Amino acid sequence: MPIDTGLTDAILVKLFHLGKTDREIAEQFGVTVQAVSKRRVKLDLIRKPVSRQVNEWLATRWQVFSPQEGTGHHNRYSAKALRVWLRRRLGDDTLSAKQIDMAERWERRLRREGTVLCYDPTTEEGWYYRFRTKADNRLVIDWPRDLPFPDERFRRALELPLEGAANDV
Repeated sequence: MPIDTGLTDAILVKLFHLGKTDREIAEQFGVTVQAVSKRRVKLDLIRKPVSRQVNEWLATRWQVFSPQEGTGHHNRYSAKALRVWLRRRLGDDTLSAKQIDMAERWERRLRREGTVLCYDPTTEEGWYYRFRTKADNRLVIDWPRDLPFPDERFRRALELPLEGAANDV
């Protein structure tokens, strides 16, 4: 007879959509990660790899990240650094030591120079940095006020963490 842990399907669906990981849910309800994963899959709640999710979210701001885009700007250092930095902020545990180093160096640069990343598809490089304004708050990229964020977790991930704060969202 199964033990009642309090983790109902409705709660699992809600926590999944809030971005909680299987590990976080398992710890909260005192069950195994495998039990959460199996139940989540049974409910057809499939997690996209963080790298794919990051590209989809960034494509809402810049088409260069969508599969149809023809320029090579998505392969420039600044674009790669942004993606790796976001993956790290979102807790992607598949990053290599080299990628983690890239993310840390990129964040230090933004802090040191007081800049945000911008994109102009009409230029050869595509990517450039401008000084941070008050309107940017802690965002690492320029984001138009009239463009909604595709996801609240993504918006939080785009913010520079406070000095000394944990690096995941």
